[in-house]
Amino acid sequence: MRLSSDNKARTNTKLPALENKGKIRIALAGNPNSGKTSIFNALTGESQHVGNYPGVTVEKKVGKIERDGRFIEIIDLPGTYSLTAFSIEEIVTRDFVLREKPDIIIDIIDSTNLERNLYLCLQFQELGVPIVGALNMTDEAIRNGILIDEYQLGIILGIPFVKTIGSRGKGVDELLQAALNLADGVIEPSTRKLNYGLELESQISSLISVLRTDQEFVSRYPLHWMAIKLLENDTDAVDRIKRRHQNSQAVLDAAEKSRLWVSRHFGEDPEVVVSEQRYAYIHGACKEVVKIDSSSSRIDYTESIDRIILNKYLGLIIFLGIMFLIYHITFSVGNPISGMIDYFFSLVNDLITHSLSEGILRDFLTEAIISGVGGVLVFFPIVILLFLGLSFLEDTGYMARAAFVMDKFMHIFGLHGRSFIPMMISTGCAVPGVMSARTLVNPKDRVLTILVSPLMMCGAKTPVIAMLASAFFAHRAGIVFWSIWFLGWVVALIIAKIFRLTYYRGEASPFVMELPPYRVPTLRGVLTHVWEKSWTYVKKAGTFILAASIVIWFFLYFPRPQKQIDDYHRRVMSLKQTYEVQASHSKNSEERTRLRLDYQHQLTEMENKLATEKLRHSYGGRLGNFIEPVFKPCGFDWRMDIALIAGFAAKEVIISTMGIVYGIGTMHDDEIPDLHGTATLKEKLRNDPMYNARNVLALMIFILLYVPCIATLAVVKKELGKWKYPIFLAGYTLVIAWLMATLIYQFSAILPIGG
Repeated sequence: MRLSSDNKARTNTKLPALENKGKIRIALAGNPNSGKTSIFNALTGESQHVGNYPGVTVEKKVGKIERDGRFIEIIDLPGTYSLTAFSIEEIVTRDFVLREKPDIIIDIIDSTNLERNLYLCLQFQELGVPIVGALNMTDEAIRNGILIDEYQLGIILGIPFVKTIGSRGKGVDELLQAALNLADGVIEPSTRKLNYGLELESQISSLISVLRTDQEFVSRYPLHWMAIKLLENDTDAVDRIKRRHQNSQAVLDAAEKSRLWVSRHFGEDPEVVVSEQRYAYIHGACKEVVKIDSSSSRIDYTESIDRIILNKYLGLIIFLGIMFLIYHITFSVGNPISGMIDYFFSLVNDLITHSLSEGILRDFLTEAIISGVGGVLVFFPIVILLFLGLSFLEDTGYMARAAFVMDKFMHIFGLHGRSFIPMMISTGCAVPGVMSARTLVNPKDRVLTILVSPLMMCGAKTPVIAMLASAFFAHRAGIVFWSIWFLGWVVALIIAKIFRLTYYRGEASPFVMELPPYRVPTLRGVLTHVWEKSWTYVKKAGTFILAASIVIWFFLYFPRPQKQIDDYHRRVMSLKQTYEVQASHSKNSEERTRLRLDYQHQLTEMENKLATEKLRHSYGGRLGNFIEPVFKPCGFDWRMDIALIAGFAAKEVIISTMGIVYGIGTMHDDEIPDLHGTATLKEKLRNDPMYNARNVLALMIFILLYVPCIATLAVVKKELGKWKYPIFLAGYTLVIAWLMATLIYQFSAILPIGG
């Protein structure tokens, strides 16, 4: 292979300087783990917002800054290794450049792996976009004895390069200035492209001639790039020709003829030949500009640590130990903080109760608003700590290795090694778990992972199952809780295997994943990740969960049994009068105390009976009674059914719904429960003759497995694009949950289950 002659002389063709001096759009691109996010954060600071690219669910980060009187919009493109239409990220990045036409692309390059990173850079050159290269992580390269001559590299490729250390913000100002200089024409833009050699260039020229027969197409796409994509048989490029070229059949016939010629001439597929030419050029360029410091006595810590971390025997044990430590710290530190937040909401609840007179407004504020939003925000510290631990592991480079360690085990059940990460994230929340399945390129692997990830015990299910376990299994609560957690993994893997053998037949894709070097996470980087993920949770509490709580409260509150309410007030007045008369005639304090306790006991019974009548008379109560026969084999009564129906909206709502269903009163001032209303609720449930260890165990398993929350189903629809997927997910999980709960309840009679 040879270097293109383009590296010896600069082309005379010039791109005009950008005329718009007021606003400029810069797109950040680069390989995964190249430090692109660090550069983006260093450039934009706090002035960034997150959305989605049009038509897809890939996250779009945009930051807006001002420099020297001009406004700059910076778009963080998805991390990708190439611009081949293979993964969603590659398609999104390519489409953005073609459609949005950013003024400048800053390509973030990992200096410790220059050859691999320059592959993407060459493809951007083929698109004809002005580029600035950021040689990032130069400190790591120097520690590894890698010295890069960025000036010489710029001469060879015709691209300005700037050395940066994104994690510390070094070189970022110079990088931005280079981009502005390129946009303003201070640095001369280059139209240089890789010369693929006489044979390939002849076929490229032939295809360009055919492509030129449609002038509208010519104005829309770079012809040289499109010709190369057709040689590579790029599916997206072929689709664009079919949809948008006037002479599509002639172009496709010419492309097929060229591919056949290349295959016969080189004895290789055209895409392989094109790739080899690119790497040959890159290899020659690196030989010119990279020097290895042979005197460096560096120690390859990454390789040394990986000998232990990736050991086929120790790797799994180490992973389980690390995850146990994260969960232990999360709940040990998070629970006391959650208790304090819960106490705060109980004070707010008491303030509203004492400030407003009895009626619909007070009930709405305390039961729908405070119980709804407060019940979710109570777990916010746990969510933050969990995301903090996972973000730390991700930034160190360990999570990629965890997926590598789990690969062989996951393949037993027909899952890809990368499937482990979405499933692991789903133990915190299924919504980001489902979204993280984007990293799976094979569509079947991705769909399969999304369909089983919601079976994990997420943060919303955790407090419900923990409360039930502690209420009915006393000293064995910890064992029961972790058994339920483990069951989620077992069921998910078995279901995945069944799906793989039936509807989603075929082997999981080969596991190819870059293992980045170990790095010490920066505080800013970790906190940024935590904030992004945690803010999503807060928005969910303030929007979706709030709306769901209001709707559930409405269905459990209306219609009102006015006759029973009026009868209750008459009986209360009669009871109060009787008590006052008897108390006035009592002769000693002991008798008055007995009368007062008897009065309070009768009053409580009357309140509970009225609460039951209100609930039974409500829309939700009627629905619970209607479906009770369906769930009778599971051991559930109509009140349990109501709580489970509420859980369709969000599992966090189950506890607050149970509080409403069972008429839970206010807490004593000296009680600070772990969860909102949990202490009193546990007592109510333990004293209810309907509840026992058998149906509670069945209830916990049902809550673990049945229909994911509406937010998860909505994300599944957005990720996979069709309603059939969330409908199927809801249906099969409901069936599995019913079968498992029925099996446990019916057969647990012969087992020694109980507290």
